[in-house]
Amino acid sequence: MKNLNEASDRMMEQVVFALKHSMDLKRDGVDPMIPFAVVIKDEKNTLTTFVGDTPDYADKMFEKTIDEEDPDIVVYASDSYITSNDIKYDAVLFKAYDKNDAEVYLIGQKFRPQTETQDFEEIGNPGHLGNIPNPHFGTDLQKNRAIVNKKKPWWKF
Repeated sequence: MKNLNEASDRMMEQVVFALKHSMDLKRDGVDPMIPFAVVIKDEKNTLTTFVGDTPDYADKMFEKTIDEEDPDIVVYASDSYITSNDIKYDAVLFKAYDKNDAEVYLIGQKFRPQTETQDFEEIGNPGHLGNIPNPHFGTDLQKNRAIVNKKKPWWKF
């Protein structure tokens, strides 16, 4: 399993942005949070929301975004829970995808939501929860990307 220190700087910049954005939403009392993704393709940055009936729908839309838009980087954020020392915390889960990395990084940030008696509170620092294989790394999607980007020699037009 790769360490977060091995992730690209470009991807980590987007993780920091998504983390700040999600914590700002939670601080403002947005609950549940609409799952969103920061999508980077070439130099274009897009913030996309995945509105649906179930968390599974948003997960599928994250995968569909990668399949159809062929982005360089996607950082996906959704509501979740993290259990630590037998205590269940509200959290935001981030899936950080980079087309040039064989792994997708899983990152979590615990928080205590605002209630009538207590203010919003981020709990601890974001944590690297592990990695999952990048199913798009080394696939035809990447091979086709290389073929499409090749220029034909002048005599084959």
